[in-house]
Amino acid sequence: MQSKSTCIVFSLSLSCCLALSLASCQNSSRHLAASKKGGTVELCMSNGDECPQAGGVSLSSISVYRWDNMHDNELVWDAVPKNPITAGSISGVVTYGVAPKDWINKLTPPALICGKAYLVNPGAHYFALKCDGTVVVFDDPHLEEFFRGNTPAEPDKIKSKDPETRRTPLAKR
Repeated sequence: MQSKSTCIVFSLSLSCCLALSLASCQNSSRHLAASKKGGTVELCMSNGDECPQAGGVSLSSISVYRWDNMHDNELVWDAVPKNPITAGSISGVVTYGVAPKDWINKLTPPALICGKAYLVNPGAHYFALKCDGTVVVFDDPHLEEFFRGNTPAEPDKIKSKDPETRRTPLAKR
């Protein structure tokens, strides 16, 4: 009888783990769009095809790494909510280097440098300010392409107020 009980408990535990796993997969992609605004870049992060998305996005931090080439990178911007416990959603539209309302910069970034790639987390996709003034968004498989001087494959356009905005799916971390 105990063997049967153990089997039932094990089966229920396995079922719960599977259900939790599947639940965490929902809404599992983020999108990044970027556009040039004056001398900097405006980023738009969302969980869907529209940016900014209704209700905003919930983030625990924003960090950006500058990639100077395929091997060298450096954390250049790190921002967190002033109070992580009460932090709510942000609009999802963030100007590079400017902490969202009720957030603080843990690391204030240097100015953007054309020809460098910038990795945005959460997510793990890049934007770059090209030396001709355009902004591109791409994913990791296209990083080498970018540094070889080729324009990475252009992501789909998203519904946005800015017709220059592009998106690339971001995997949630």
